[in-house]
Amino acid sequence: MGGALLVAIVVAMLVQAKLGAKPQGPGPLSQILVANKHLATGTQLTAEDTRWQDWPESAIFTGVIQKKDYPDDKQPEVYNAPLRRTIESGEPITTQAMLDSKGATSFLAASISPNMRAVSIPVSLDTSVGGFIQPGDHVDIMLAYTVSVPSDAQQFSQQMVNRFGSQTVLSNVKILAVDQAFKNDPDTASTDGKTSIRNITVEVTKEGAETLALSKLMGDLSLSLRRIGEVDAPASTVNPLITDVTTVDLLKRMNSIVTKIKSNSTVRIYSGTGIQNVPVRNTNSTGQ
Repeated sequence: MGGALLVAIVVAMLVQAKLGAKPQGPGPLSQILVANKHLATGTQLTAEDTRWQDWPESAIFTGVIQKKDYPDDKQPEVYNAPLRRTIESGEPITTQAMLDSKGATSFLAASISPNMRAVSIPVSLDTSVGGFIQPGDHVDIMLAYTVSVPSDAQQFSQQMVNRFGSQTVLSNVKILAVDQAFKNDPDTASTDGKTSIRNITVEVTKEGAETLALSKLMGDLSLSLRRIGEVDAPASTVNPLITDVTTVDLLKRMNSIVTKIKSNSTVRIYSGTGIQNVPVRNTNSTGQ
């Protein structure tokens, strides 16, 4: 009985020592970048979307972004890059989840704002502010076109247009991308005097994309660079017609002469043996 009691005491002491041992920690820790909230596909990553969190070094896998790899931990290279997939809150952010920001097509698609479209238009140096337009700028897109007036309406349209017209078809449009050769080489005009044609990609609505598709068939497109932060006038403001008649002084003067001639027209009235000239005002010249 004494021996059994001694064995029991020894076993109890061993169990107590085993249970009282301090649990071993996870080992060395490293700080990695994790999502601070739910991030949807296409989101451009910012500092507010992420946080640095302790993570066991034994559990770190390829692609994880570690704080020790960035001397300036507030500006990792992944910031401003769009996400390839959805990331949940607390999930590590990996390089595999980010899109390449060096001009890849997928990067451009992820950079488009919600409900917007990317459309490319051909331009030259003289129709794109000499090549100074860069991605991120905002422009107005103008259309210069040839007017086709029906023969039966020509006598009524002479006061408005003779042959050519111009109009701003889209306003405050964001430039998404510029042809790389056009962007990097300001001297794109060839030595024979011909201007090289390049493409500029703009961000527009679905209706704006349809407008540009039609405008490219109607005439020539030009870009005018807007001042940073400029706001358009209220939409209710009526824009004046910009045509050859309203722009060229010669056509204005010619129309003025024609109007005077028409307004001084006379009707010859024969009464018996007498003849009388009566001035008649041409109602068409007054627009009535």
